[in-house]
Amino acid sequence: VYDTMHNLLHQFKSPLTALRTFGKLLARRLVPEDKNRNVAFSIVRESDRLSELLLHFDRTVDTGEANLRLPSGTSETAISNLELTRHSPLSLSPVANSEESCFVAEVLKPLLMSAEAIASERHLKLVADIPTDLPPVEVNDRALREVLSNLIDNALKYTPAGGQIYIKLKYTAANADLRPAYRQFPAIAVAVNDTGSGISPQDLEHLFERHYRGEKAQTEIPGTGLGLAIARDLVRQMQGEIEVFSPLNPEWLPSATAHLYPMDRGTTFLLWLPLKK
Repeated sequence: VYDTMHNLLHQFKSPLTALRTFGKLLARRLVPEDKNRNVAFSIVRESDRLSELLLHFDRTVDTGEANLRLPSGTSETAISNLELTRHSPLSLSPVANSEESCFVAEVLKPLLMSAEAIASERHLKLVADIPTDLPPVEVNDRALREVLSNLIDNALKYTPAGGQIYIKLKYTAANADLRPAYRQFPAIAVAVNDTGSGISPQDLEHLFERHYRGEKAQTEIPGTGLGLAIARDLVRQMQGEIEVFSPLNPEWLPSATAHLYPMDRGTTFLLWLPLKK
């Protein structure tokens, strides 16, 4: 089985490298004023992201193979060290809880470029409210990128044509009224709202369980039920928190046009990220 996995991983790398090369060539040939240039850069960026995930995958396969080859009598410490990588979400632990800092807007910017292209193709309206004066957060940028990507992908996936997606960033003080009671630190809040059908109360209770899809499993929309479980694991490794509201939480909608959003459906995912100390 492991030989087959290594063969497949090796074969996957060649077309991925070609895809990245095509993206770079396309970006060079397009003039700076051409809007399609952003699409070309997105191809390169997402190819790099796939390469990074592929590297984690390769290492996990190696770890599992090495674990099988351990001689009998191997110490529990050695086994647990090998299993640490295998069971860490995306192999980002302990990277996810390393002390780094980044600006959420910078991590979000390239994701929005891709999301806007997808939203346009699917006849969705995507709006982002990102203040320019937000302080940095103390999280790993790669882990944050995976979390935000999962939340935005879900919004795009489950919002029907003609719907809206609204992303809002906001600084919140420790004593702000809208802070959840279980988190009492100053933070940057990221809200991802969509006007999809929403999530049933029964599904809300199990939403972050691995492989759980609930009512969505009965639809034609593909999914594995892993994205939100991975997202919550990474957020908690970074000492943050994630919440979900369905129907939409009106506090995280644009105040001037909140009345245009349906209040009986939709979903709000709310991400709390600790500020850099």
